[in-house]
Amino acid sequence: MPFMAKIRRDDPFRSADQREIHAMCRRIAAASEHCSFAGWRPDAGYLVYHFTTWAKARAMQHWIDRSGIAHRPMPKLGPTPEEVAEEKRQALEWGMATDAVRGIVQAYRRARHAGDGELTALNAACEVAKALGQPTGEVQTTVKVLLEWARENHREWFYRFEPPAPPIAKTRRPVAGGSPPAIDEGPPPPRHSPIF
Repeated sequence: MPFMAKIRRDDPFRSADQREIHAMCRRIAAASEHCSFAGWRPDAGYLVYHFTTWAKARAMQHWIDRSGIAHRPMPKLGPTPEEVAEEKRQALEWGMATDAVRGIVQAYRRARHAGDGELTALNAACEVAKALGQPTGEVQTTVKVLLEWARENHREWFYRFEPPAPPIAKTRRPVAGGSPPAIDEGPPPPRHSPIF
């Protein structure tokens, strides 16, 4: 199929736009075949549609140019920052109103104290959230938000299994007219090297 029409676009199309393009290709191609794929090398950055005749390719290119389909918005990929903030707010509100924070954090801490890993402890906390009535689709987000809140506000609850935050290094300023401050080079090397 030597004749082609092109759409200059790298972003994905929404499913309704894909259906519209496919329907137009079938309408123009009628009983004959058509082929579409992402262009590469000379056609990089284009979606290429191949047809058996020049007239069909020209009709498709005319529809592409006239419809403005290349400039349609791409599909929404994931939640917006406002939606994420609202989910966190609702999760924290639910945790505080039902006193679920205590049970979820305790389940997480007990699992970590028992020697379980991060994921196993998170699963234990999710089971508690489910038992307290949180919908299944929101359980993991809710647990993560509540654990994040607990880490920010009660760091001491996690001291046994999470290392403390490293201290902020203070820089010493040189004294005017004095010698520069000493540089900490760490511990001195061992005096004797071991014999193997």
